[in-house]
Amino acid sequence: MTDVLVPALVRRPGTDTFDGLVESRTLRVGIVGLGYTGLPLGLGFAAAGFPVRGLDTDAARAAQVMRGESYLPDVSDAELASVNSRLSATTEPGELAGSDVLMICVPTPVTGSQQANLDYVDAALASVAPLLRRGMLLVVQSTVPPGATAAAVAAAVAGTGLEPGIDFHVAMAPERVDPANTDGWNLANTPKVVGGLTPECTRRAALLFGQVCRTVVPVSSLEVAELAKVFENTFRLVNIGLTLELSDLCQELGIPVREVIDAAATKPYGFLAHYPGPGVGGECIPVDPLFLREAAARAGTDMELVAAAHRRIEQRPQQVVERLGALLDRRGRSLRGAKVLLVGVSYKTGVADLRNAPALDIVRGLRAAGAQVSYHDPLVPELEIDGAAVPAAGWTAVELAQQDAAVLVTPVRGLEDDVLWGVPPVVLDTHNRLSAASNVAVL
Repeated sequence: MTDVLVPALVRRPGTDTFDGLVESRTLRVGIVGLGYTGLPLGLGFAAAGFPVRGLDTDAARAAQVMRGESYLPDVSDAELASVNSRLSATTEPGELAGSDVLMICVPTPVTGSQQANLDYVDAALASVAPLLRRGMLLVVQSTVPPGATAAAVAAAVAGTGLEPGIDFHVAMAPERVDPANTDGWNLANTPKVVGGLTPECTRRAALLFGQVCRTVVPVSSLEVAELAKVFENTFRLVNIGLTLELSDLCQELGIPVREVIDAAATKPYGFLAHYPGPGVGGECIPVDPLFLREAAARAGTDMELVAAAHRRIEQRPQQVVERLGALLDRRGRSLRGAKVLLVGVSYKTGVADLRNAPALDIVRGLRAAGAQVSYHDPLVPELEIDGAAVPAAGWTAVELAQQDAAVLVTPVRGLEDDVLWGVPPVVLDTHNRLSAASNVAVL
């Protein structure tokens, strides 16, 4: 059985120009958005020999690309330097003129009413709509609800005289990026799902991504590709919610939850381990399932299991605050006036990204309880929440001795086995990762 799912890439009438450009590596790639998705993608195509020009609204970011300086944990300066003759960046949409392919790699957050906020996608499409011409390929990689790609593209090109799927080609190829992944997954070896507006749109997109991805998975439509991406992260959300409930049960029963999960994970089929923590962050798991619920609401159905998982996860940061308060109470202390150090505040180990990080709500909860909060995270030099700065603290015996409690929120590489965890009188381990000690309690 093979893992290669690329369809037979047979040339068809009218496709020689596109296929020839791909084969000769002269096809010009334009990428809108140079963040966690766009920059590695641009690097991948440039390393494969294609000329790539990236567009970003952040002038400093574009300048760093031009200097060969990386701002992402998964891209090194050396990698950028190796493709500096083929990868460039700009803040001017017009400089993407002449591209044969345009790829949209911008964020899709949610609105206050928990609906998909497509403002970035719409703005990106509007900025490149004047550059579209016959025969081009337009690829959306941003995560969106099913049906959003076709609608957004149609709105962007209204009045141009161009018909999507006829005059130019449209495909959805949702990103699958895991920043700071330590298991070896990257652009090349992560299977790429591709769905087009027409079969020819799918074929062209599959041909192109096959140059940088070892496995391409073509699907029958834009909507299948959109929904597959949203479902991937909804699967994770539901299983994390279940794991948090297991964690609470284990706490009541006095059973080590990680040992339970590790034991279950020895089953070679039908089980995928998820581990408890203080909540979830980033722009995928907390956000993408809302797109699924939005689609369900439009279809007149409900997804009660997904909603319950969301609620369970949203409660977790406050649960951290309450658990720490109970631990201090046992020592005759109160959260009010207590000095509390949070260790790790980004949403994930190895990144500086604070989007939807559980630490933000933990700080809010601790402040509301009257605690004096500081933090230690080498990747986050400054932290401000709701207009008030959170003081940074060093990882030293002197600093830790001044704390009433420390909370491991996001594991910091190199610190999990550090002896200094023994200094604070109370340590709350929200990941069940620290060595057992009299001052260490799990969430």
